[in-house]
Amino acid sequence: MALLRGPRTNGPRAPSQRGDSLLELLVAVLVIGVGALGVAKLQLQSAQSNRAALQVSMATSLAEDMLERLQANASASYAGIDFGSAPPAFTDCRQRACASAEMATFDATVWKCALGRWRTRAPCAAARAAGLLAAAELQPGLPDGDGAVSIDASGLATATVRWQGSGDVALSARR
Repeated sequence: MALLRGPRTNGPRAPSQRGDSLLELLVAVLVIGVGALGVAKLQLQSAQSNRAALQVSMATSLAEDMLERLQANASASYAGIDFGSAPPAFTDCRQRACASAEMATFDATVWKCALGRWRTRAPCAAARAAGLLAAAELQPGLPDGDGAVSIDASGLATATVRWQGSGDVALSARR
């Protein structure tokens, strides 16, 4: 039969550990905090990269749109579509048949308004009212987005899109 004994009172005691667990806790909190900051920084960089990629994709799509307009209306002059030039007043070529010069003006206005910088100007408001563009809240364009078109002597057309915080996106096509 085994004897029941109480706690041992004689023999060596465990060394004192006062404050050790608090220090370990502080070190653990520091390590976790540094790790959390690293993860937050990665998330922020990822969001910024995603936004930049979206803007490049949008700029490329808008440049392609203008090149397609140039090819569809090859006999018109698209001179004067430059950085800093506001969209001109236009005739809605969806409502009636337009001459190629009117179509070029129509194309320039719709393109410049879609880029973003000029979206609050009167021609852009008219284009939105006519249903040519989505509401400004739904289609804000690029931040301070603007564009230019150049056509060299050989007929190579280049549509260039520029916006705040980025370089240019330039696409070229034969007319």
